[in-house]
Amino acid sequence: MSTKIRRTFGCLQGRADALLPCIYLADYGVSRRSFRDCASGVRAGVFSLGALTGGDRPGVASRVGLLLPLKYCRDEVVRQALEAIPAAVRSNEGLSERRVAVQQLLDQAFGGDMLLIDGYDPNEFFAMQLRPGLVPQLAKSFSYVVEVLDDQNGAVELRAVAPFGWRSYGELVEWFNGVDPIAGTIDTGSWESLMPFFVSGNTGRMRLGYRHQTSVELIRPCEDLPRWFCLRPDVTDAPVGVRFEMSQYGWARLHMSLADCSASMDLSNVFDPFDHLVAWGREIDEGDLPVMIEFDEEGSYAELTVLPTEDPKRVLLRVMRR
Repeated sequence: MSTKIRRTFGCLQGRADALLPCIYLADYGVSRRSFRDCASGVRAGVFSLGALTGGDRPGVASRVGLLLPLKYCRDEVVRQALEAIPAAVRSNEGLSERRVAVQQLLDQAFGGDMLLIDGYDPNEFFAMQLRPGLVPQLAKSFSYVVEVLDDQNGAVELRAVAPFGWRSYGELVEWFNGVDPIAGTIDTGSWESLMPFFVSGNTGRMRLGYRHQTSVELIRPCEDLPRWFCLRPDVTDAPVGVRFEMSQYGWARLHMSLADCSASMDLSNVFDPFDHLVAWGREIDEGDLPVMIEFDEEGSYAELTVLPTEDPKRVLLRVMRR
């Protein structure tokens, strides 16, 4: 059975080589609002592309926005300058030398309207500063992707592009946030903003669809500890510490501690776990055990489990990351 799907918006599942290198005008993260009105064709071309992340929790970070492939740039000078960036970011030079080389190429293309962010390493998927003059320059010579043939077991095929027709950043974000220029306004406090990324690789598949059905649920583990184990007499109770920390771009952190042990989990607005965390706590409070909550950190998975012991007033708390 064919796994190819025609998409005019949504989360890309196949390899994105056919779209690269490109300028990606995108927002961090994907929320339920990201693809509103897209199915009607009003906002065709809003695609989500994942960026591979490293560190101690490798995964895929989501972005959502417009893809502007360099091969459709109508200005040869701009296109040649930008097409030289992938080699510059992959060079063996030091960070400072690579930053200078990449910025020089960006200046050749846009004359100072696209700048590197201080302290960031330009790699195959890097963010830049957007200056007011960039959007009019993109309107002169760029097109953006409006239709692809996506294959989760293969590659994305580019099917159609459209001229990048916005004259200013204001026009662009109004369209991106679904503002009807005739009918009315939208709460600007909830607007999603756009940032330019240069993408030549380092992309990964996200397990997200535009409907964003939750990846958070309560689970009943089959473990029966009291059947096989009992608490040692020298085991003492430890107080549980819980602290929430708000972050940016729809992220928060849950910090938990038990005596001298601690763990932190990332909480994503895409897979909002808060209602389920409340339900999990209620089950524990009522003694309806065992109970486990599993939530998606957009790349890694964490589990919080409470298991009963032979003492009805004492439980085992387990934190695991898969």
